[in-house]
Amino acid sequence: MTEDRKLLVGVDLSNDFTQLSCYRRDIDKVIPAGRLVGREREYECPTVLSWQPVKKEWLFGTEALMAAEREEVYLFRDMLKQISEKNKVTAGDMELEPVDALVRFFVKLLSCLKEYFPSETIRKLVISVSDKTDNLVNALKGALNRIGIGEERYVIQLHQQSYMYYALSQKKELWLNDVALFEFGRDGLFYSQIHIDRRNIPYIVGVKKIDLSQNLNWDMMEHDSSFKMEYAFVNLANTQMHKQMISTIYVTGEGFQGEWANTALSQLCTGRRVFRGGNLFTKGACIAAREFAGEGVMSDFLFLDQEMIHTGISLRVYKDAKMQELPLVRAGVPWKDVDVSVDFITDDEEELQLTIQNVLRRETTVHLLSLEGFDERPNKMTRFTLRLRFANASHCIVTLKDNGFGEYCPSSNRIWERYLSL
Repeated sequence: MTEDRKLLVGVDLSNDFTQLSCYRRDIDKVIPAGRLVGREREYECPTVLSWQPVKKEWLFGTEALMAAEREEVYLFRDMLKQISEKNKVTAGDMELEPVDALVRFFVKLLSCLKEYFPSETIRKLVISVSDKTDNLVNALKGALNRIGIGEERYVIQLHQQSYMYYALSQKKELWLNDVALFEFGRDGLFYSQIHIDRRNIPYIVGVKKIDLSQNLNWDMMEHDSSFKMEYAFVNLANTQMHKQMISTIYVTGEGFQGEWANTALSQLCTGRRVFRGGNLFTKGACIAAREFAGEGVMSDFLFLDQEMIHTGISLRVYKDAKMQELPLVRAGVPWKDVDVSVDFITDDEEELQLTIQNVLRRETTVHLLSLEGFDERPNKMTRFTLRLRFANASHCIVTLKDNGFGEYCPSSNRIWERYLSL
């Protein structure tokens, strides 16, 4: 079965619409995956479900909205928002568990892939979301597990990470300098800027994100004139990019569909390339899926943002007849995803040595962790478990547990825990 899993899939999962894309090896290109609704192929699927109690029928997307117009149904809207804020999904007096709602939605969404690849299954799926709340992430994990997609086959990442993968997969002249992104939707206006540090290989790619919604938002667009919108956006954009070396600007979101945006964007083209589109995040997620599957071509880049750790952590050990560094955590991994354990046997050690390498500051520091306080036993007769987790991107939780040595030296079950500031 594993050899049949070839599909690399990216999903932009948003509260209003969901988009799907997949990687075509034969043409080395990411293509949008739409579904037939009537005679038209739809690439933006409304993130909604409906339940018709008389027919006992579940519908999703546009069909769910159409059913709600002609008959009495339970229409589940704002599902992601409800899951994130309330950890439940409701419509009228009907309530769904978040996992159940997402299972029904994803089963129907991913079935669209059968039109394009009828005999292949998913190898790597990347889901791109605007906010990785614990409620949403847990519900997505439960739903994917329920439909048979194990943890090794999917990644849940933020929109800005998908943006980085998309921008850096384009022609080099488009990212010779920094790359800017404006997102404008019902949630507001956001600005992100990619910066590339080329002093070492791999290149370190960072991104900063700024909320501009207080200055320009959806309500203003609905009430202000086109002239005011054009003026306000151009002024905001120029302020953010003042004295910045920017090669390319991307804009996305339904807020840029108005006529005012055409004139506004034309004013930003001097010395820069400007692109407008709605599938940046799903394509970026698909490109990330290719990288995570080991088929990518972006090994020269190390992507970092505010939820990724900036350090690599290794443990000094004696292995294969020599002292060496055993890698435990690498830089560029989301801190919430780190939970690594390693077992080892001490050999006259009184302390452990953790080596911390900060890729941004180019600094290497050593933390010596004392083993004092654990039961004294004959040499090589104690097995420890070292566990690493993170409280946030810059603070690591180190846990050490005494496992004893089988029947010869029972475990004391003693555990100590320390916080390391990285």
